[in-house]
This record gives sequence, C-alpha cells and structure tokens, in this order.
Amino acid sequence: MEKPSQVEKIPSDFWLAFKTNVRLQNQAPPIKPVSRNQNLPLSFNQERLWSLEQLQPNTSVHNLLHCLHLKGVLDVAALEQSLMEIAYRHESLRTTFSIIDGQPIQIISPKIELNLPVVDLTELPPEQRQTEAQKLALEDAEQPFDLATAPLWRFKLLRLGEEEHILLRTIHHIIFDGWSHSVFMRELGILYKAFSAGQPSPLSELPIQYADYAQTQRQWLQGEVFSSQLDYWKQQLSGNISPLKLPIDYPRPAVPSYRGAYQPLELSQSLTTALKKLSYQEGVSLFVTLLTAFKTLLYLYTEQEDMIVCSPILGRHRSETKGLIGYFNNVAILRTDLSEKPSFRELLRRVSRVSSETFAHQDIPLQKVAELPNLVRTPLTRAMFVLQNIPNQSLELDGLTVSSLYVDREIANFDLSLSLQEKGGKITGGMQYKTDLFKVNNITQMLEHFQTLLESLVANPEQSISDLPLLTQIKRRQLLNSYEGSASLPQEQQRTFIAPRDELERQLTAIWEKVLGIHPIGVRDNFFELGGHSLLAVQLFGQIEKTYRRNLPVATLFQAPTVEQLANLLRESGWSAPWSSLVAVQPGGSKPPFFCVAAAGCTALGLATLARHLGPDQPFYGLEERMDGQQAPKLSIEDLAAHYIEEISTVQPDGPYFLGGHSFGGLVAFEMAQQLHAQGKEVALLAMLDTYYKGPMDSPPLPVSPPVPFRNRISQHVEQISQLGLSEKLTYLHGYFQERIGRVVKNKKRKFTEFRDRVKKKVQKTACNFYLGIGHPLPYSLRGFYLLEEKTKARKAYRMKLYPGRVTLFWAMGNSYPLQTYHNRLGWGKVAGGGLEIDGVPGNHGTLKTEPNVEVLAEKLQACLDKARREKVKVVCPTNKQF
Repeated sequence: MEKPSQVEKIPSDFWLAFKTNVRLQNQAPPIKPVSRNQNLPLSFNQERLWSLEQLQPNTSVHNLLHCLHLKGVLDVAALEQSLMEIAYRHESLRTTFSIIDGQPIQIISPKIELNLPVVDLTELPPEQRQTEAQKLALEDAEQPFDLATAPLWRFKLLRLGEEEHILLRTIHHIIFDGWSHSVFMRELGILYKAFSAGQPSPLSELPIQYADYAQTQRQWLQGEVFSSQLDYWKQQLSGNISPLKLPIDYPRPAVPSYRGAYQPLELSQSLTTALKKLSYQEGVSLFVTLLTAFKTLLYLYTEQEDMIVCSPILGRHRSETKGLIGYFNNVAILRTDLSEKPSFRELLRRVSRVSSETFAHQDIPLQKVAELPNLVRTPLTRAMFVLQNIPNQSLELDGLTVSSLYVDREIANFDLSLSLQEKGGKITGGMQYKTDLFKVNNITQMLEHFQTLLESLVANPEQSISDLPLLTQIKRRQLLNSYEGSASLPQEQQRTFIAPRDELERQLTAIWEKVLGIHPIGVRDNFFELGGHSLLAVQLFGQIEKTYRRNLPVATLFQAPTVEQLANLLRESGWSAPWSSLVAVQPGGSKPPFFCVAAAGCTALGLATLARHLGPDQPFYGLEERMDGQQAPKLSIEDLAAHYIEEISTVQPDGPYFLGGHSFGGLVAFEMAQQLHAQGKEVALLAMLDTYYKGPMDSPPLPVSPPVPFRNRISQHVEQISQLGLSEKLTYLHGYFQERIGRVVKNKKRKFTEFRDRVKKKVQKTACNFYLGIGHPLPYSLRGFYLLEEKTKARKAYRMKLYPGRVTLFWAMGNSYPLQTYHNRLGWGKVAGGGLEIDGVPGNHGTLKTEPNVEVLAEKLQACLDKARREKVKVVCPTNKQF
C-alpha cells in the first residue's frame, strides 16, 4: 500500500479551517494603535460580561483563580517586580470600566502599584497548611471585583515554609482568558530569570494593545460585514429549535444558580490512539470526533434529532493578538441534524461541516446570535463541549520546582460541560455539572457510558447511532426512573382522559386540538397545563368566533380553562360573556392583591404564568383594554390610568396599592400611581417589567462610525491581495465575491421583507377602517393590531412627571440593545423621586414572562412585594416638574 502524503494526513476540516483563518485575517483590517485621547469602547466580548455584571452586581462567578506551587528558594522581590512589569506591559491589566454618556468605556491607568502581600502559614502545623491555603484561595476567589475600580486582579503569596510557597492569582474574566494564562506564564518565567539576576527586562514593547483590538473590531464588525456574517447564523439556526432535554435528577430551581461539581475522566492510551486513528482515517480533527461522540451520547439520553451544543472559540485568528493578555473568547453554537438514523461515520461528516462553517463565522458575538427570534426562548447553557488546544505553557523559574494546584470552586456555568485535553498520550478531563440538577452517581454513570460508547464507535464506526447496544441500557435506566418518579406523583396530577359527550364539546375539542396541536384532548384537560398561552388563546377564540359568530373575551379561559367548563359556561350564558378591563387572573389568596397592566396589543392572559409562579396565596389581577369589537377606543395613557383605577377600586377601594405593568403597561401603571397619589391614596409598590423610559435623554446618541469610501476599500483589498501567495489569493477572491453576492441577495430579501411588512400593515389598517366604518366588530385577528397602533400613538403623546415614590424596574438581560439598560437607568432615575431600583432578569422583552425565565422574575417580584408589604412607605410629592 502506498504511503499517504503529508497533505493527505491532515484532516480535511483542518484544511478548511486553515483556509478560513487566512480569509478571516485578510478580510479584517489590520490592527493599528489608536489614540488614547478618546473614549475607548469595549470589545463585543467584554460588553456582554460587563452587561451581566451591571445587572448582577457583587458576583464572583466571572473570577478566574489560579494557584502556583513553588518549591525552592524564592526571590520574593524579583517575583513582585515581574508581576508589576507584566501589568505595565499589558494595558488590559491596568484597565477599568466606566460609563460616559450612557456608554461603557475602557479607562486605562498609566501606572498601577503592586505590593505583593505575604501570608505566613508556618505557625500552623504542617498538616494544616495546605488545607488553610486552599481555604484562603477560595475566599479570595469569592470576593467580587468592582469593574470601575483598579485593579481587576489580586496576587497573594502564601508562605508554607522556608522553601515552599503558593502564589494565588485571582483575576476578572473581562480582562483575561485561557490563552492569556499562557502569555502570563511565559512572560513571568522570562522576567523572573532576568530580575533575579539583576538584569533589565528582555521583552520587547508590544506593538498593539487590547484597546486597539477592541476599536478595530467595533469599526469593522458593523454594517454589511456584520449583516453578512449574521446571515449565516440566521440560516444555520432557522426554524424551531427545542431546548436540550437533559435527564436531570431534580426539578429546575425557581432561581438558577451556579453551584457545581466536577467528575474526572481518563481514557486509556489504547483508546486515545484508536480515536486519533479514526479521526485520521475519516479526515476529521480529534475535536470533531470527540464532539460527535458527545452529541451521540446526548442523543442516546434525549432521543432529540435536532441538537445544539456550545463550544468556546479562542477568537485570536489575528496573529497580532497572540501575544496579548485580554478577553478574546467567544462561544459558538453548534447545531447538528441527527435525523434519518445516520451511522457514526456519516454523523462525523455532518459535524465536521458545521464546525468548519462555524469557524468561518466566529466573529459574531454570542449575544447577537442569541437574540435571533427563534432562539430567544431556547436556553443555550444546557451543554458545553471543550477540547483544550491552548499551548500548555510550563513555568520555569530558576532554582524552583513549579506546579499548578487545582482548587475546585464548585461553580458550573452550564448544566453539563465536558472538557477534555490530550496529555501524556491520554485523553483526560471531566464533566462539570450543576448540583441543583444532577446527582453525582448519575454523572459518574454518564461518563462510564461515554467511555463505553467511544470503545464501541472506534470498533465499528458504520453502526447506526439508533442501533447502538448502549441505547437499550440507557432506555432501561430511564424507564426505571420514570416508574419511580410516577409512583411518587399525587393522584390529582395523574391525567384521566374523558371524551366529548355532545356536539358542542366535540366541536370545541376539535378547535382545541387544532390550535394546540395535541391529539387527543379530553374535555377535562386544562388549557394552560396543555401548554396554552396568550397567543394560542387569541387563536383559540378567533376560531370560536369564526365557527359560531360569537365574540367572547379571551379572559373567559380563566373562568373556564377546560372544554367541559367552557361548554357549560356558554350554555348557561347564552353564548355571551361580560367584557371587563379587570381580569381576575388569580383572585384567591390572603395577601393584598397585585394589579398588573398588560403590554400593548396583549391580553391579561399573558400574565397567567407569572401569577401562577407567585403562588396561590398571592391575588393577581390583570388589566387590559376592553376591546369587544363593538367599539374602537381612542386611547390616552391618562384616560387608561383613570379607567383602570375605577376598575381596581371595585376590588380594593383604598390603598396601599401594589401596581405593576409590562412594557407599555408599565407606563400606564406609572400614571396610575401618579393619579392615586394625587387622590391622597398610598402606592406601596410600583414595579415595571421591561418598560422603556419615555422622555428626553441628556446623553447624545451612540456614535456611528462613518462608512469607508469606495476608493479606500478597493485600495485596501489590492494591498491585502498583493501580500498573498497564489493559492491564498484565490481563496481570498473566492471569499470576497461569495460575500458580495451574499450581500446582494440579503439586501433584496431585506427589501422584499420590508415591502411585505408595509403592505401587510396597510392591509390591516384598511381592514380596520372598513369594519369600523360599517359598525362591524373587529375580528380577533385585527384587534391586537389596532390596540398596538393606538397605544403607540398614546405613548408618543404622553408627558412624564416626577413621581414621588420609589420605582422598581425589572430589566430583561437578553434584550437586543444592552446599552438601553443604562439609558433607562438615567431616564427613570430622573422621574423616580423616591429612588430607582433596577434588577436584571433572564430573557428578552417578549420572553421574560415565559418559562423558564418567569421563575426568576416571579421570585424577585415576590421579594419586592414582601418588602413593600412590610414597609408600606408613603412619600409626599415635592414638585410637579414635567420632562
């Protein structure tokens, strides 16, 4: 057999990644030093972490801890000088973050002092020193950083003996990543050697700094470049993507935590060799082989054929960034189609293709991808896969034996995270997991299944993943767990099917099955327990209206959530039901009621899930604009507030009142609080759910970089092409023209979509005018549109005044415009005379009230309600200033 050439030995996906890396380097403009006499922006990567820190202050989850065990005679002064020199060389280690005109910016200190504290543990018995050192390391790692206060790192030297020390390094992730650790270790070794010998630093000055990279990234990744890269993700992540249904052992907690644990894994040298051989034979990288095996394992547990797993990306494809300390990481979403019972060999090809394409579009920040409409309700932190490929930079210090000490902080950012690396001829690593969700013995068993799976796959990669022997074993275990779980269910939770008994129930059941997409449905099955929500309810009653020519309020579902109850209600009421703006979403309970205004174009039904999570003892009333189709109100926020006050007075004549509202509803609740205060009535709580400040801002609009002139762009391309070899030129030109064609297609699609939306809106307006002109009730399909249009006009006309009380704002952390959070803080801070409290909740503007995000919102809202009930603060308005 002929010996393969060197080219043939390299995996095909490696070659594609290499070519892509060349294209990425040549497409992006060169990183050049920028003036420090300006506001320096954050990189997209930093902005995401910074936003999370602002909404979740005083957290240490982004702190990175590393411990170096040093044995031998240590020159403490040389070590301290080395650390100070590293901080001087890298601006990122002298960077803090501030807000100017509502925008986060980098503040770089010209100099920073470093005094290395030494903690003497020699007074303790020798057997206790390591334990105490680990305790001190964990305590240091748990202390949060203030991103506005330098430095964003801490060093501490623990003295265990005359010739034994431990160096603790705690640093915030926003200025440091895994590759930065390698840079740090290399420079520390070089500098310590020089300084301990009384010599100057041999390291040359860095040509660029992290702030230069951030500025270049911001200027390049916008406009058409940004859109063309985002188009790939829109296509790759299109359609319905279900969350990964992991085999958790405990119910998901109402408030997700980062509590975690770690289980190690080590593959034998023979299995490692077999995996590398299989990768070589199939022309894929070891990363692809192990990722495919991990996805196969998850498929065996979940049987999901459409699966997403996240994986970190270094983000350092520019050669200039290799020597910098800073935060360059991004997270890629790897989606794989496991349908049609593929063999493992076929699945390798699928994963390889997606991985290579993902690498080619890695510059788009994770937060921008996560904001795609079909992803906003899909949790992305279920599973992570990591194959460590960062150079393992060993530290050599003259006269010292150096090793790293692992200290488990018991933190997990993902539900499951499998991290592997090749070391000493073996693949080692382990599973980081959330202890709120998994038992340790089941994680251990999952790792055993993974090892068994790998052995089976390397032996026969042609076997179908749906026919693996391991599948039977896993199914048997899950079935046993299912029996154990169902045996503990209360009897009232066990579903009993009752078929329709007359024509009305049969017709209503058919409508329910069509709208909910479930078959069969019994007449006593609850609409909400079947997965029904406000949008489906509107469709349901639209179908009822179309079938029976009867107008019914959607809130009827609160009274009659089953087919049987609805049929009885319709028979007793003669196919009519009272319309009211006040909807008793959850009227029972002993606590004071909470009144919440629905968002524009929405009904109070959309608040049902939030009410349920607040618990049965919390009365909950929704407020919605009455729209029975017989009248078309012209709305104003002031009139709506006055009307809603009349409505809530029928339930609660006097204060203290507990008010809230979502989006536009928050503005109405704000005006209700104003009017109640003017009437001398007390408002104990005003809670707004993701309500944008409606008023002028003192801060200027965000700056937009001017477009690069056409002539300059051509010159830039010519200059870049002239520096390439023939094959790289062809690759570059192919990528360039492919991108240009993609832009043209994308622009045509965008224009068509805009035209279609304009036509649709005009048709809806014409239809509304037609129905209203002839005095006909508006169909359900038009009522939401009409209300949304009217409330948009009302919002524009509303003038805000200073409110004397305290305002609580729950802000969705997944919103498309994170800086809006801080504009809102400035704006609402102006009109909240009693102070502003802002708290971040998961989800975006539309999903913060849906599962699983609503669990966190409900927990935080309940805490505010309890606090307000205890305080019952009443404030006198000092002025009536307008904004």
